[in-house]
Amino acid sequence: MTITIDIAPETEEKLQERARKSGADVAEYVKGLIDKDLTTPSLDEILRPLREEFQVSGMTEEELDTLVDEAREEVWQERQKTRRKVS
Repeated sequence: MTITIDIAPETEEKLQERARKSGADVAEYVKGLIDKDLTTPSLDEILRPLREEFQVSGMTEEELDTLVDEAREEVWQERQKTRRKVS
């Protein structure tokens, strides 16, 4: 497939510079960007299973907030212990 797009001169300069730094011509560089974008899962795709598990669990958002806060506090406490041992 061939696609033609108009871009601002400043954007074209940046694109050419990045392509040159990567060792590719502009077409190869842009193709690589597109391929990477289309093969990298979106944040929504990554989080979808977690959201589904949350819904099935029946847990409220308040309960989840509490759980996350408690876990964060535990991690902080562990880090403090480790720092005291190192000092």
